[in-house]
Amino acid sequence: MLGKRIMLLCLAPILFLGGCLNLLSNDSPQTENEDGVKDRPSDFYESVLTYTGDGYFLPYGGKAEKAEEQYKEEVIKATKDYIKKEYKTDIEVHNLVGNQGGYTVFFESKGRLHFYSTAIVPIDFSEKRVKTESVWTLEGEVEKGLRTALYAYIKEDEFKVLDKQIEEIINSSGEVVGTTVESIENVSGNAYETPYYFVQASSNDEAIQPVYDLYMENPDASKEELTDAYQEELFAPDDLTFSINLYMKDPKKEPVQEVYNPIMIAFEENDDLPKGQYFINLHDHYVIKKAGSGNKENSLSQDGIHGIYKE
Repeated sequence: MLGKRIMLLCLAPILFLGGCLNLLSNDSPQTENEDGVKDRPSDFYESVLTYTGDGYFLPYGGKAEKAEEQYKEEVIKATKDYIKKEYKTDIEVHNLVGNQGGYTVFFESKGRLHFYSTAIVPIDFSEKRVKTESVWTLEGEVEKGLRTALYAYIKEDEFKVLDKQIEEIINSSGEVVGTTVESIENVSGNAYETPYYFVQASSNDEAIQPVYDLYMENPDASKEELTDAYQEELFAPDDLTFSINLYMKDPKKEPVQEVYNPIMIAFEENDDLPKGQYFINLHDHYVIKKAGSGNKENSLSQDGIHGIYKE
């Protein structure tokens, strides 16, 4: 049961933001793209090095997809006001994507706590009105972003170890790269995220809960106060999931065990990483444009349930 919960946690952003997982496979003809690669037509795939979110969509975008300029400024203001009121957080809006009844708004927090998330702003198209009183977010999504941002803030030194680990992997391998910052900003919303990984905290995480409560009560609480509120003894590795996503640098190369295995070993052997559960994914060079994801049939990863535990 716990394993299923972790798997759903990892997949939740893809299920909502990407629309549906059937986009992760397709029946496109076996034609070559501009790189001479078969089965990666440019109308469906794009290089991870250039993808910024173009082509991404949500099912049933409908009228909102064609009316962005008419509502854009009001939608952005409504989102900023809502997140500031509900979560004591200032944000920058990066992208608006039409959904069935309005817009899904992709935003990034501003200030010392850093995370990405989304909000939904309904539109009354019959009255041509932004329903500013009805802005909402997916249950637990912004809270998850704040929790992971708090982890990265109070565990800054450990997160630097993680960033250094990935830098060393990229430099020593010469075979892998990450995604673009622009794609994260425009179509991700996966809580705390870099071009190489994202982190998600469980809503049941008792260790970080006092830190979250303190921040919500006093957003100006010092780093020392927030750190002191953390209940280390209550932490369980299942509470914090690190999803590492790397891509093959060469457009013509498939993900192979010879590249994947040393990455796994590097994570297994480094005990200075932030505590949590790590899932390592290696994709080919391309992103599925509609879903904003590198997950494909040839991707190499663990089973989605059993990660690398750091306790």
